[in-house]
Amino acid sequence: MLGRAAAARWRQTDATLVALGTGPVASGIRLGGASATNEHRELSEWAATVTGAPIVVDLTHGLGIVGPPPLATALARAVFVQLCFALPPTDLGVSPDGLTGSTNWNWVAQLPHVASTPSRYTLVLRAAAAGMSKPVVSTPEPRGVEPARGRLLLAVATRLEDLPPGCGTVVRVGGPARAQIIRSPNRAPPLDFCPELLARAEAVTFAVTIAGQARAAGLLTAAGQLPDTVPILELLEQVEQVEQVEQVDKAAAIDGAIDRAIDRDTAPPSLDCLIGVGRDGPVRIDLVQSGPHAVVGGTTGSGKSELLTTWVVALAATYSPGQVNFLLIDFKGGAAFQPLGRLPHCVGLITDLDSNTAARALASLGAELRYRERMLSEAGARDVTDVRLEHPLPRLVIVVDEFATMLGVFPELHALFVDIAARGRSLGVHLILCTQRPAGVVRDALLANCSLRLSLRVNNRADSQAVIGTDAAAALAPNQPGRCMIATESSAPVLCQVATTGDLDIASIAAAPLSMPRTGAPRRPWLDALPPRVTDADLHVADLQAAAAGEAVTTGYRLGLLDEPNRQRYRVCAYSPSHDGNLLVVGGAGSGKSTLLRTLSRVVEHRTEAQLVTADIESAWDALAQISAQVETGQQTWESPRLMLFDDFDSVCARWQPDHRLAAVDLLTGLLRDGPAAGVHVVVAVQRQTSMVPGLAALCQSTLLLKLPSVQDHLAAGGQSASYHASLPPGGGVWRSLRVQLVAPVLAPPVPPGASIPALPIPALPIPALPTHGPLLIVSTSPVGTATRLRGALGVPVIELAGTSGPAASALLVSGEESQPDAPGQLIVVGDPEAWQAHWTLLARLRGFISSGQAASGQTASGPASLVFDRCSLSDFRLLSHRRELPPPLAPGRGRVWVLHPDGAVTRATLPEPDCGDSPDR
Repeated sequence: MLGRAAAARWRQTDATLVALGTGPVASGIRLGGASATNEHRELSEWAATVTGAPIVVDLTHGLGIVGPPPLATALARAVFVQLCFALPPTDLGVSPDGLTGSTNWNWVAQLPHVASTPSRYTLVLRAAAAGMSKPVVSTPEPRGVEPARGRLLLAVATRLEDLPPGCGTVVRVGGPARAQIIRSPNRAPPLDFCPELLARAEAVTFAVTIAGQARAAGLLTAAGQLPDTVPILELLEQVEQVEQVEQVDKAAAIDGAIDRAIDRDTAPPSLDCLIGVGRDGPVRIDLVQSGPHAVVGGTTGSGKSELLTTWVVALAATYSPGQVNFLLIDFKGGAAFQPLGRLPHCVGLITDLDSNTAARALASLGAELRYRERMLSEAGARDVTDVRLEHPLPRLVIVVDEFATMLGVFPELHALFVDIAARGRSLGVHLILCTQRPAGVVRDALLANCSLRLSLRVNNRADSQAVIGTDAAAALAPNQPGRCMIATESSAPVLCQVATTGDLDIASIAAAPLSMPRTGAPRRPWLDALPPRVTDADLHVADLQAAAAGEAVTTGYRLGLLDEPNRQRYRVCAYSPSHDGNLLVVGGAGSGKSTLLRTLSRVVEHRTEAQLVTADIESAWDALAQISAQVETGQQTWESPRLMLFDDFDSVCARWQPDHRLAAVDLLTGLLRDGPAAGVHVVVAVQRQTSMVPGLAALCQSTLLLKLPSVQDHLAAGGQSASYHASLPPGGGVWRSLRVQLVAPVLAPPVPPGASIPALPIPALPIPALPTHGPLLIVSTSPVGTATRLRGALGVPVIELAGTSGPAASALLVSGEESQPDAPGQLIVVGDPEAWQAHWTLLARLRGFISSGQAASGQTASGPASLVFDRCSLSDFRLLSHRRELPPPLAPGRGRVWVLHPDGAVTRATLPEPDCGDSPDR
């Protein structure tokens, strides 16, 4: 009988009720509907009693049997057998002390309940009849464990007075078919019944049968027969010496060594290795033949990590890196598996310390399955052992410690592991899943493919049943870590003491000749993470790899490399305006936004017109206003595509005045909405997604998320918490849910030591000057300083309006002309907003004045005046110009002014700077 089937017979039994024989018992039936008291009396009496029913008593009250020794012993024998049949050895214990002294009871020594470590009941059998042996069964509490919670007394005597105290139920046997209950706690004695007697030969047969079933179920756990510790190297050396002694045919030994050397680079047909020591000697397990996958259970401190380490080391000592590789996943910090990283067989260690790396590596496992499928399909091979494989595939053993914790962090991975379990056998991918309580964590779809089960000590019988199908693992001693039950579908559970492994053992096996790879390092099941710096050469390599794989060449403007862990490859990240639409780039300071825009302006050269707009309030406004006007008037069409690149647009918005900010946002919104139809696409970079530019993400069809200060900013920008990387390098980000690394800027050649760095010429920005024709009427919040500055810079008289009133103001124009009739300069009048508002009539006359004196004297007419606003607010401009249109914004600190020209145009200009020596209060 298989181990699990043998254990199943005890799964549902949980009682100490035994049947003494058959007899009458109350049926509980009551007849009704009689018109008289004695009507149907005989029928009522007949229905009230069931004859031939089992007579059941509870042994927890104690049972005493008196009568002739052969009959009393036969009934006690039947009760004894029922109890051992109902309760497994882990629940019921019987001590062997004194059993050999009686031929009536020596068969008990063959029961599996003898010398067990029961957790529930202890059976006490006493015989005090004359002519019989002294009390044959005395069951003290088992050594090394706490006293049993239940004491079951079964006493046999010839006379009633010979029974020991504690017999709540007493039965007198009068003959082979006649017995009577003379005392019972739950029956009204006396009760006559026919006893069920059992011969000694039948009891012997039962003892042999049930011992075999208990052995098959793994319930015979004699703890003292196994060593407490077994060093792995000593175990391997002992087994190797035995095999050398048993190897008689030396020629066969040489042939076998040659075959193993030839097969060092191909997957072996099995993964048989030593794991520890059992009662019958060394214990071996084969992950391929008994698997192809395994589940390991065990409570804290039972030795799970030690078991996994020993298993990996034993495989590494038996097979080469070309035959088996290990991927270790430790969600307890990685300390347990860290020493295994020195094994050449180890292709990776994944821990919970870096969730992003762990998620990326685990996502690559699906790609590893597809890669192996493709290799087998191309070679027409059945599995990884097929000789037709041009490039041999080693078996990949994925060892997961704390599987439940991993699923708690990445619950979506359960479907991936179910897929691995279903397809792993032919692909040479095997799972070893370890968790404290597999029940409820490892679902049935996954557990069905895990035929190899190992259970160290668990806290309750349910956990033991869930792993190995028996209660044996719950009975393992807590002070013996490494004690393990191993169950397979084809053999009975085996008790094993797992070997121990130290750092020196791992180092010794890593340095062994078998561990030396002959064809380079093993292939890793995933690519390395994207490098922190990507160049154009890296993009070229990715293009070549894509072409070699038969994939289409990426179109669009090449920005960087995409990481596709689920396909184990890098792919060129490209932006195609016609396909991807407007692009929103979100990233904090130093994240690489400006570098991206410069890269785009470089790569689109000769393909389309691109305009890079820096984070300047003046240039950003001018670019928006100009392109919006061209789109609105139809000057810009799709025949001449254009790419607008705005850098740090939210920073620019924050520096604009509210009126300019609202107008600029309206211009940008209209451009994002209407620009593509006219051939204009926009790439706008912002530091974070805020309400300052509402609806920006909705108008941009594509979004590139670069590094942001916090996960909250990442989520606000439309990202997912799982894709947030706090340690991204500059240029790192997320594009369409994939990790991307943008192309790094081209670095200048290094400067030799001691050489001077030449200063690079800074191109001068065109600075608009004040109009040179016509009078200048300057509105300044600091008229005295402005007038002084202009006198020093232009060398002409400047009239200050302050203090001018009445007739002087009326004669201002004439006096200004006649004071210097030969002066070639302009009429320049400076006043603050309040002064000009007080002389609004003068302002109106001066703005439309053509000098009659200049015309009469032969001088060229200067035309109407230009109105200049220096450091004035928008309200001052609107009040004095009587215009509602917004003037262009002015950058602070540059000496910029607004100029309202006679034709109504508003432009920027810069006040001239005086010579240093001419204006000390500049």
